[in-house]
Amino acid sequence: MNYTFHDGNGNGYFITKKEGKIYLEYKPVKPLYSSSGTYDGGDPVKKEIEKQQYDKIASILNEAARNLGEHIKNRVKGSGLIKIGENKRFILKRNSQELDKIKKLLKSIR
Repeated sequence: MNYTFHDGNGNGYFITKKEGKIYLEYKPVKPLYSSSGTYDGGDPVKKEIEKQQYDKIASILNEAARNLGEHIKNRVKGSGLIKIGENKRFILKRNSQELDKIKKLLKSIR
Protein backbone atom coordinates (compact mmCIF):
# COMPACT_ATOMS: atom_id res chain seq x y z
CA MET A 1 0.00 0.00 0.00
CA ASN A 2 1.26 3.48 -0.86
CA TYR A 3 0.73 6.47 1.42
CA THR A 4 0.91 10.23 0.94
CA PHE A 5 0.93 12.86 3.66
CA HIS A 6 0.95 16.65 3.30
CA ASP A 7 1.66 18.62 6.46
CA GLY A 8 0.15 21.96 7.43
CA ASN A 9 2.71 23.83 5.32
CA GLY A 10 2.09 21.74 2.21
CA ASN A 11 5.30 19.70 2.41
CA GLY A 12 4.69 16.27 0.87
CA TYR A 13 5.78 12.85 2.09
CA PHE A 14 5.36 9.94 -0.30
CA ILE A 15 5.78 6.39 0.98
CA THR A 16 5.88 3.88 -1.85
CA LYS A 17 6.58 0.20 -2.36
CA LYS A 18 8.31 -0.59 -5.62
CA GLU A 19 10.05 -3.75 -6.79
CA GLY A 20 10.37 -5.18 -3.29
CA LYS A 21 11.80 -1.97 -1.83
CA ILE A 22 10.17 0.76 0.24
CA TYR A 23 10.92 4.44 -0.32
CA LEU A 24 10.24 7.66 1.54
CA GLU A 25 10.29 10.78 -0.58
CA TYR A 26 10.02 14.24 0.93
CA LYS A 27 9.06 17.13 -1.35
CA PRO A 28 9.30 20.41 0.55
CA VAL A 29 7.52 23.65 -0.20
CA LYS A 30 9.87 26.35 -1.44
CA PRO A 31 9.44 30.09 -0.80
CA LEU A 32 8.14 30.74 -4.31
CA TYR A 33 5.17 28.44 -3.61
CA SER A 34 4.58 29.19 0.07
CA SER A 35 1.68 31.38 1.17
CA SER A 36 4.08 33.69 3.03
CA GLY A 37 6.59 33.83 0.20
CA THR A 38 9.37 33.12 2.70
CA TYR A 39 8.69 29.66 4.15
CA ASP A 40 11.18 27.00 3.07
CA GLY A 41 10.51 23.35 3.93
CA GLY A 42 14.17 22.41 3.54
CA ASP A 43 15.88 20.02 1.18
CA PRO A 44 14.13 17.25 -0.73
CA VAL A 45 14.89 13.68 0.30
CA LYS A 46 14.38 10.33 -1.39
CA LYS A 47 15.64 7.26 0.40
CA GLU A 48 14.98 3.62 0.96
CA ILE A 49 13.50 2.79 4.36
CA GLU A 50 13.27 -0.38 6.42
CA LYS A 51 10.07 -2.44 6.59
CA GLN A 52 9.87 -1.68 10.32
CA GLN A 53 9.83 2.06 9.54
CA TYR A 54 7.19 1.54 6.86
CA ASP A 55 5.04 -0.45 9.30
CA LYS A 56 5.29 2.35 11.88
CA ILE A 57 4.32 4.99 9.30
CA ALA A 58 1.42 2.86 8.01
CA SER A 59 0.20 2.23 11.55
CA ILE A 60 0.18 5.89 12.56
CA LEU A 61 -1.45 7.04 9.30
CA ASN A 62 -4.15 4.36 9.52
CA GLU A 63 -4.76 5.25 13.17
CA ALA A 64 -5.25 8.91 12.21
CA ALA A 65 -7.59 7.88 9.39
CA ARG A 66 -9.77 5.96 11.89
CA ASN A 67 -9.86 8.83 14.40
CA LEU A 68 -12.89 10.65 12.98
CA GLY A 69 -12.85 13.24 15.77
CA GLU A 70 -9.65 14.68 14.30
CA HIS A 71 -11.04 15.04 10.75
CA ILE A 72 -12.41 18.11 9.02
CA LYS A 73 -14.35 18.36 5.77
CA ASN A 74 -12.24 20.85 3.81
CA ARG A 75 -8.50 21.46 3.63
CA VAL A 76 -7.43 24.73 5.23
CA LYS A 77 -4.04 26.25 5.99
CA GLY A 78 -2.36 24.29 8.76
CA SER A 79 -4.39 21.11 8.23
CA GLY A 80 -2.89 17.79 7.17
CA LEU A 81 -3.87 15.52 4.31
CA ILE A 82 -3.52 11.74 4.33
CA LYS A 83 -3.98 9.68 1.19
CA ILE A 84 -4.07 5.89 1.52
CA GLY A 85 -3.79 4.01 -1.75
CA GLU A 86 -5.56 5.68 -4.65
CA ASN A 87 -9.02 6.35 -3.22
CA LYS A 88 -8.94 7.14 0.49
CA ARG A 89 -8.36 10.74 1.60
CA PHE A 90 -8.60 12.22 5.08
CA ILE A 91 -8.06 15.79 6.26
CA LEU A 92 -6.75 16.31 9.80
CA LYS A 93 -7.58 19.48 11.65
CA ARG A 94 -4.86 21.97 12.44
CA ASN A 95 -2.96 21.34 15.70
CA SER A 96 -4.53 17.92 16.21
CA GLN A 97 -2.62 15.31 18.21
CA GLU A 98 -2.70 12.95 15.24
CA LEU A 99 -1.14 15.58 12.98
CA ASP A 100 1.65 16.23 15.49
CA LYS A 101 2.42 12.51 15.88
CA ILE A 102 2.66 12.01 12.12
CA LYS A 103 4.91 15.04 11.60
CA LYS A 104 7.29 13.99 14.38
CA LEU A 105 7.58 10.44 13.07
CA LEU A 106 8.16 11.44 9.46
CA LYS A 107 10.73 14.10 10.40
CA SER A 108 12.64 11.54 12.46
CA ILE A 109 12.79 9.10 9.54
CA ARG A 110 13.55 11.65 6.84
